[in-house]
Amino acid sequence: MPKVFVVLSTYNGVPYVQPLLESIRRQSYGDWSLLVRDDGSSDETVLWLEEAAAEDSRIRLVEGGDRLGPAGSFGLLTQLAYDQGADCLFYADQDDLWHGDKIERMLSCMRRAEAAKPNSPQLVYSDLTVVNGHLQMVHPSFLRHSRLRHGEGRPLRIVLGRSFVLGCAAAANRELLELALPMPETIASHDWWLALCAAAAGQISFLAESTLLYRRHGGNTSGPAGFWKGLNPFHCDWRRRWRIGLRSFEQSLAQARSLRERLCERQPADAREALALLDRFCAILDQPTSGLGRVMALHRLGVPSLDLPRRILYDVCMLRASRTLRRPTKPQPAVQSRS
Repeated sequence: MPKVFVVLSTYNGVPYVQPLLESIRRQSYGDWSLLVRDDGSSDETVLWLEEAAAEDSRIRLVEGGDRLGPAGSFGLLTQLAYDQGADCLFYADQDDLWHGDKIERMLSCMRRAEAAKPNSPQLVYSDLTVVNGHLQMVHPSFLRHSRLRHGEGRPLRIVLGRSFVLGCAAAANRELLELALPMPETIASHDWWLALCAAAAGQISFLAESTLLYRRHGGNTSGPAGFWKGLNPFHCDWRRRWRIGLRSFEQSLAQARSLRERLCERQPADAREALALLDRFCAILDQPTSGLGRVMALHRLGVPSLDLPRRILYDVCMLRASRTLRRPTKPQPAVQSRS
């Protein structure tokens, strides 16, 4: 049987943590270990976590320490799970609710993927049911609601510009963790980085079913679904949306550079095509030309592959980006491997 781990990072999650933990504890597949770390909550989240850990030996509380943010906190937890022998790793967000057979269904999908392509980095992701703060359905499919272009196999051209994988609906095998760790500081998020690594050197598999309730709070405009709300002038702080969009754009370029360096360093099998694409992508970013020249060169390359509205915004960010973005910087690992 695979050694299954779940990791959870919390922050001021008192209204949500207990229901999430109960939904994990009620899983039909019960042979799992949960590593949970609080990232500096000012409410009573830690007390809830300590109580849960005392009631269930499968739940282990990791010392919090400094505030790391979601990417740093989940990066640390991912490293700990890998060091403790995780064969398959699931991610949990504090305000979601898992369906009772989430782990079982996604493990089955993972087994099929690994059987088809043994010893390869594998990422499995599922759809989600979008609900509001009171758990009332907003849309039965997160991916359709977000109008996200997504896919299976090795969709690197898509993931270079926008991730369609949410960590709370994803599972990674040990080979993928080995390639992805340590996670660089340059990443935008742990789930986007895992999707990049899988698309470049392994395989992404889609479970076309909802495995959890994905709660969207009032006023929450983050994430892919918030993209379309952000286009509505009646629901948009344009300056804030521009800052968020430009930041995401900068992180996508940094991640591409980090991925190229990782592939050059590790030389994973079956990554030659991805490395060639990344070489061309990064060369366009580094060439001494105008922003318009880089936009046209990327269009000829066909990267990133995005829907028209997102591609227009991506190109605008490229035109407005600082020329210093063309200077590659060496990423520093957020968590040093102890293996």
